[in-house]
Amino acid sequence: MIPVEIFDFSSTQYALIWSALALLVLLLCLRPPASLTLISNAQGELRISRLALHRLIENCCEQLRGVATARASVGRSRGKFTVNLRLTVRPNAKLDAIQGYLTQEVGEIFKENLGVGEIGRVQVKVVGVRRDPASF
Repeated sequence: MIPVEIFDFSSTQYALIWSALALLVLLLCLRPPASLTLISNAQGELRISRLALHRLIENCCEQLRGVATARASVGRSRGKFTVNLRLTVRPNAKLDAIQGYLTQEVGEIFKENLGVGEIGRVQVKVVGVRRDPASF
């Protein structure tokens, strides 16, 4: 038989347990959706998964010679898509040219590939420098 003292909590402990459970439920409800709705009209809607959108933008970034790796994050604010790019660049990279090119290319991806007319800000952040691969 289980002793009664094991379940003997004070009112403060009960409040902490219920608060933790409520916070967990709130965090699960506020989690961003796994896919984004690009277009919604009478004929239907066009959705793309966040992961697919991130990979599409990352592949565009990594095609540049000065970019070693890229990580993209896409969100929606006030009806516009905002894109955050974290880049690891090579030592010979021209950062201002990369930023201008990526802003233009990301805008074209949204307009031409996804059919989205307007996007918000494209923020580029350089988080590291990787040396060029050794050549023979």
